[in-house]
Amino acid sequence: MMKLLSPWDLAILCSGRWHLEQIPSKEFINAKINSLEINSNELFFALKGNNLDGHDFVTALKPPAAAIVERPVNIAQVPQLIVASPLASMHQLAGAFAQETNAVKIAVTGSVGKTGTKEMLARCLSHFGDTHANQGNFNNYLGVPLTLLSMPSSLSYLVTEIGMNHKGEIAPLSQLVRPNIAIITKISESHIGHLHSLQAVAKEKAKICAGMSPDSCIILPRDDNQYTILEKAAKKAKIGTIISFGESSDSTVQLLSRKVDDAKNSQIKQHISFRIAETKYRVGIAMRGEHWAMNTLSVIATCHFMGLDLEKVCTILLNQTELDGRGAAVNLTINTHATILIDDAYNASPSSTRAAILDFGSRPGANKIIVLTDMLELGEFSDEMHAELVPDIIQAQPSKIILVGSAFKKIEKVLTPFTLVYTFGDVEEAKSAIDLLIHKADVILVKGSHGSGAYLLVQHLKSLSDKEIANVV
Repeated sequence: MMKLLSPWDLAILCSGRWHLEQIPSKEFINAKINSLEINSNELFFALKGNNLDGHDFVTALKPPAAAIVERPVNIAQVPQLIVASPLASMHQLAGAFAQETNAVKIAVTGSVGKTGTKEMLARCLSHFGDTHANQGNFNNYLGVPLTLLSMPSSLSYLVTEIGMNHKGEIAPLSQLVRPNIAIITKISESHIGHLHSLQAVAKEKAKICAGMSPDSCIILPRDDNQYTILEKAAKKAKIGTIISFGESSDSTVQLLSRKVDDAKNSQIKQHISFRIAETKYRVGIAMRGEHWAMNTLSVIATCHFMGLDLEKVCTILLNQTELDGRGAAVNLTINTHATILIDDAYNASPSSTRAAILDFGSRPGANKIIVLTDMLELGEFSDEMHAELVPDIIQAQPSKIILVGSAFKKIEKVLTPFTLVYTFGDVEEAKSAIDLLIHKADVILVKGSHGSGAYLLVQHLKSLSDKEIANVV
């Protein structure tokens, strides 16, 4: 949509003026906040952060790029649109784009499963029309408006992930996007350290209703303990259609059965049957975790509301695989031994960690190892929620467990009677020893928060593939 704006239109929408009346000669094709990524005919928003000020990078830009600034940089080579606040102007412009598009706008939020659901939905909808979605987890007060600013003018579906770190962040983003459909994947302990209770988390996630109209639809997890809070918020917002998914017979899209297939030559890892009204369907996906079955049902519920061909949707979902960092199975060969690495290292909450351990425990293999790094943002509940994973770990029967971080170290003694336990203070310490600990492992699960460095252990393990490890015994 950016291509349709003249420089004069841009100035009006951003409530700004071109410095020294230097007007760009061409329209723009995109907008970004990283000066190193700016190409020809792109806009740079000079945002001020805690450590960096975008104005310091305006001089590095080359025409025909342009900058949106709070104060002019006199030695800059590019035109500069002066506004009261580049961040406010970015949101103002993005909101105008969201109102102007004819695309069906779908917002995905929840404590866990947002990115996986967003990716699955976007891939599915791309078979029905032009689809645009945020990259990665570009889901905050910067990522959402940048997603809107980068969408093309001709579009059938817009899929946005909306996340939060603190109270009060979801409502403004919902009001920016104005979604026709919203999905809440699940309510869990993510960010409970900031919000202090699951009920508070649910109420905050329910703020997705803030930007929705009476003719919109919200899709809710029927089995969730906080479902009543979510449904009440949707009704209070006068959302016209409430659809639910889950195992409960009250669900609009009801899971009837799921069966995991571990055959090596089978692309389909999970067979799912579900019901909508009196009609039963079957779908296979290349992901074996139960949480992926629920994510799949939320996607199907979305397509059902839009009246899409569900048989075609089920066929498309056959090709859906796990994402890197979110449960992807990676085949490695370490010291000539075939090892499956489960890369679930993007992030971690108690519920997602429990789901990963449950999936791990159901996988075949004689020598199976769990690697866990601390879960973050749990605040006063941290010790309790790390300890609550002990029964799940014991039930999974790992040959060894490697615990990384001060929070997980506290459960070492209670696990010692059941398996071999190795603890490390941080990821760097673990990296120095892990090579010897994973000798002849059949399955290795790595799960932890991004901030505690779980992904660094995944990178290290991948680097060992097809390499000899010294002093292995």
